[in-house]
Amino acid sequence: MNEIWILRHLHHPNIITLHEVYESEKYVHLVLEYLKGGELFEVINTKGSYSENDAAKFTRQLMDAIAYCASKNVIHRDIKPENIILT
Repeated sequence: MNEIWILRHLHHPNIITLHEVYESEKYVHLVLEYLKGGELFEVINTKGSYSENDAAKFTRQLMDAIAYCASKNVIHRDIKPENIILT
């Protein structure tokens, strides 16, 4: 399995949607859902912290997405603030 195959087969509200794939001689271009909130890492650096309530909401959404992936036999292996994109 590769990232393209996985993204085409995962459909969950907390997992980015892959809309299209274009291949050129040198590159593969992925057209992904636009998420305007930016990386969690950058937001934490800018904002400083979140309230316990907001952090609990993010954690719940993340755990729901991880559980969904596990139910499809997909493991992320690189979960970190830089890989969590906010809407």
